[in-house]
Amino acid sequence: MHTLEQLRAFVAVYEEHSFSAAGRRLNKDRTTIRELVKSYEDSLGYELFTIVGRKAVETPAAEKLYPHAILVIRQDSKLAEISNFLFNDSKTHFNIGYDIDFPFDFLKYIELWAAKSFPLVSINWLARNREVGLEELKNEKLDFAFFPAKGSISLMFPAYYQHLGYVDYGLYVGSNSKLAAKSTFDLEDAQLEVQYLSENALKAEGVIKAFSYCTRVVSSSELIMQLLQEQGWALLPNRTAENGVRKGVIQKKETGLLCNDFKVPFSLFYTIGLEQDSFIKALREQCDLLAKDYFD
Repeated sequence: MHTLEQLRAFVAVYEEHSFSAAGRRLNKDRTTIRELVKSYEDSLGYELFTIVGRKAVETPAAEKLYPHAILVIRQDSKLAEISNFLFNDSKTHFNIGYDIDFPFDFLKYIELWAAKSFPLVSINWLARNREVGLEELKNEKLDFAFFPAKGSISLMFPAYYQHLGYVDYGLYVGSNSKLAAKSTFDLEDAQLEVQYLSENALKAEGVIKAFSYCTRVVSSSELIMQLLQEQGWALLPNRTAENGVRKGVIQKKETGLLCNDFKVPFSLFYTIGLEQDSFIKALREQCDLLAKDYFD
């Protein structure tokens, strides 16, 4: 058997590689940390650390045990947050974050649905990139969010996520630029011509990356479309680029480098403790229903 104190001591020593540093982190004496780890080792029947100089080096058994200990600690944190939440009244004010590449008409539908179904609930819609948004979600400055997802989502704090679908990105150039006049767009163009890269896409650390030796990061998709009129290329969400294509200022460029459009996965994220809130539960269900029609 183990206690949560033992697990926290084990994890702190594992991550700090030191009993003293683990003690400072947990606000306990080094001796107390050592006793907690030793009692845990006794119950397990094997060692978790060996001392090399001043460093606590994890054993192979500790390496295997560590992710499971982390999971138990997170589950305990989740239980505590849920328990506290059950004694509070439901919220009526929510901050919802969104990546600017996420379809705005999807968000518009959610806003209209919320206004009709939960008229007493107020929502702030806050544009954030994934990096900043997840940090604000962690610090409870955001309650709910629509952000791009990595191939394997691993959050370092208690939160839920739910896959929605894929946003299609195409390769675009200015309609009057020299790249538009070319019959093909090849690897040399991708590497040597100016690439305008969305700041949000860059910080999402997904499939949209800097491919050119001359990449310029831009915060606004609208500004990217303006800049493309003179030079360069960019990967833009097809729905975002539609307006520029209709106006004739940019055009989608077919290329042998891409057999299909880039597909970037997007998910919704929400904080632990709000999963039982009546608005959040209904919002999740509404997003799921809308996503099936919208993305499929």
